[in-house]
Amino acid sequence: MTLRVGCRADDADKHEFDVNSLLYHKGKLYSAGDDGRIKVWASDLTKLGEVQAHPCSVYSITASDDSLYSCSNEGTVKSFDLTTLKEKEVLAQDDKNEFWKVCYSNGALYAGDNTGNIIVWKDNKTYGTLNVAEPVKDMAVSGNFLFSVKDTDLVITDVHLGGEKIQFGTKKTYVGRAPIALIGKQLFAFASREGKDIIVNENNDQSHFKPVSKVEGAHEMIINTLAGTTWNNKNVLFSGGWDKTVKKWNIDDDIIKQDGSCDVEIVINSIAIGDKGEVYVGGGDGHIVRIEIE
Repeated sequence: MTLRVGCRADDADKHEFDVNSLLYHKGKLYSAGDDGRIKVWASDLTKLGEVQAHPCSVYSITASDDSLYSCSNEGTVKSFDLTTLKEKEVLAQDDKNEFWKVCYSNGALYAGDNTGNIIVWKDNKTYGTLNVAEPVKDMAVSGNFLFSVKDTDLVITDVHLGGEKIQFGTKKTYVGRAPIALIGKQLFAFASREGKDIIVNENNDQSHFKPVSKVEGAHEMIINTLAGTTWNNKNVLFSGGWDKTVKKWNIDDDIIKQDGSCDVEIVINSIAIGDKGEVYVGGGDGHIVRIEIE
């Protein structure tokens, strides 16, 4: 499999500083960076719009059917109109802590901070808070299970939002660090505590989320981002980080095999997967590139 850079965001349109988060949603690409801006792009990386979302770094973005959500090191979580990017609401404001990750799943918004607290909004109303004991550098939600991690342990929390208050409890922990990525409905991946290995486990409570496979030395330098998907009923994972290389991995019969790589010439902070086989990469100095797979 050949991976190559297909196109790049124009220098006049790119973020002024590093891109921290990419989101592909409803046929468009959204990006957030250290310049406090959120930008929206067409599939060919033509800029369609932007907003000064925060006065400083935007760490993470996620989306529902009609809203875009962001969080920042200024201690706020905000919502924006998905189409116009007009600010709708400041959902949380904390002068002491930073929000590092937002995630939307099944009608609920989750926002994790640097103290291990995760605030949950349900149907656009504050529902409650849970604590996972470790700062939330990365996070993913699959059904009732919330995966959170920084650089010590991956924590799997069983969360139930059906009652008046959040019911939650720790289900499993694994030694590891951010990033984390769901791969279809059956698997998830995260980095080893050393940051250069990729670990894949089952996303299955019945198997106790058992380990499936591990790639030692998957990258020469620290891995910053993972993105998983299922193409033609095949589990696929993309990885990238400080070595400026995007790698594609196929996962078949519990074996991870590399299936192509591409040097994008920027430190990679985020990867998003489009709906037509394209892969978007964002990172150093505000650059965003689209990877073609042949």
